[in-house]
Amino acid sequence: MSPALALARTGRAEWSRIWSVRSSWIFAVVLAVVVLGFGAVIGSDAAADPSDITPGSTAWDGARFTGMFALFGILAMAVVVSTADHATGGIVPTLQWTPRRGILLAARTVVVVATTTLLGVGLVLAGATVVWSFVPHLGLPLVDGLEMAGDLGFILGSGALLGVGLGLATRSTAAALVLAIALMLVGPLLLAQLPYEWTLDVATHLPGSGALFLIFGEGPRDDMTTTSARLTLAAWGLAALVASGWRLLATDADR
Repeated sequence: MSPALALARTGRAEWSRIWSVRSSWIFAVVLAVVVLGFGAVIGSDAAADPSDITPGSTAWDGARFTGMFALFGILAMAVVVSTADHATGGIVPTLQWTPRRGILLAARTVVVVATTTLLGVGLVLAGATVVWSFVPHLGLPLVDGLEMAGDLGFILGSGALLGVGLGLATRSTAAALVLAIALMLVGPLLLAQLPYEWTLDVATHLPGSGALFLIFGEGPRDDMTTTSARLTLAAWGLAALVASGWRLLATDADR
């Protein structure tokens, strides 16, 4: 079988694996409730106090803030989906069916990252319509919507890639979730509060700081830029993927 055909076949299997378990549907439903719910909160607050609305803002700007909640949901879903068959021992029959580990790694990474990213972006876009329903005068300009979708697609895609990488590298749902929370939330917030220059430097180079800057426009240091934040997110995602690839290709899959 050619590599392209094997990749396509494995990709279909990975898609089926994601949506054949209850946890994926639970994640999707809970994430939808959270993102759309916060969209309603943001919209109702804006409608109740129009003076707080920044001139030139659109409903897309309000929904953009729900991207952080989408990010954590997508990150957790990517970890759980990636580690599911390691937790159950299903990785052994998976590799018997797809013995070429590079094919499995590529298919799992692409399918999980694409699926979770599209889910997150779709929910945030839906959240924008919820915001707009409360404050229709803000509008939903197409160009602004496409720009926001592109920005969030990069943020959520990088987060999902980090989740897949951590999940496959640790082969433990709990360990990967702890690392993900530390890198995306606890580490940046904690280190930024300490009165040392080096802790600010470390916080700035954590993926959570990059995500916060791209969503809210603020970070641990004033010299952060959009480019540096994007590079930080991408570098962490790729590093996690390299680590997961090494472990899958070089070690026994059931250890």
